[in-house]
Amino acid sequence: MPLSHSKHAVLFGGAGFIGSHLINALSRGGWTMTVVTKHPHRHRSLLVIPSLKMVETGDLSSDYIGSLISESDTVVNLIGILNQSRIDTFAEIHASLPGRIAEACLQRKARRLVNISALGSDVNAPSQYLKSRAQGEQAVQSVIEKGLECTIIRPSIVFGPGDSFSRMFHQMLSMSPVLFPLILPKVRVQPVYVGDVVRCIAHAIDVKFTDQGKFDVAGPEIFTLREFVSLVDRFGGMSHKIVGLSPGLSKLLASFAQFAPGKPLTPDNLRSLQASVAIGEGMPEPYGVQPTRFESVAGEWLSPQIDKFDQFRTQAGR
Repeated sequence: MPLSHSKHAVLFGGAGFIGSHLINALSRGGWTMTVVTKHPHRHRSLLVIPSLKMVETGDLSSDYIGSLISESDTVVNLIGILNQSRIDTFAEIHASLPGRIAEACLQRKARRLVNISALGSDVNAPSQYLKSRAQGEQAVQSVIEKGLECTIIRPSIVFGPGDSFSRMFHQMLSMSPVLFPLILPKVRVQPVYVGDVVRCIAHAIDVKFTDQGKFDVAGPEIFTLREFVSLVDRFGGMSHKIVGLSPGLSKLLASFAQFAPGKPLTPDNLRSLQASVAIGEGMPEPYGVQPTRFESVAGEWLSPQIDKFDQFRTQAGR
């Protein structure tokens, strides 16, 4: 990974799933980092990394963003939400904020911006999540046209230690009896390993590369959702009979699940899955990353034999 030179990066949303893995890669490469996060007190464990400091997101106004990146040459925007609330909306977090960050980078002459979006983002997509991601890309693109060096990376569903997708199904399976009802069993997914996404980001921010444009990033395999959940079931040491639900029943389940604690499934999540995005080829050609198969690493966090702290050690790069 070409991260040997000493630079400073500001990571918006850097304490999240992908960000925590990126922090470890950048730290090993000699980078110093400012991690901008909504809840710094929840991520105190990251402060053991001497090259890192955390700051609270604040109101993320244009002036505040500018002050955060004033002495940085590299900025990565990892902020994203799966479900919106009255405070954190798709319109603000996905559609508006990326443009403000990009404009601040241009004004403060940051060397490079990497904006993380989502595979399948499209203004005509069936879900508000994917539409808002596309609107954010458009806002960033308008600043790129003014001269900003920026790469937009659009990963598929991301798996790895600490992920929410495979872990959600693992938890649901562990609480289920022999039969497990599954929404949209025939929908196709092409999940990508978090380590591969991090390598793509690291490539994009390296001083020797100036890749512009959008890059779709996905894994080497296309699964139906039934096939993927069956793998989670097997690696979790379980053996369920998976019963696929019809689109109508899946929609009904989502309409109820959106009111459960943590919103495990919402109608908008369902519409995002129904977009059934698979790109065939997994990694952008310029990045030269050999994509990782799910089965080659799933045991790291799904196996019932692993020590319960192992996935945290893996995530911390220990």
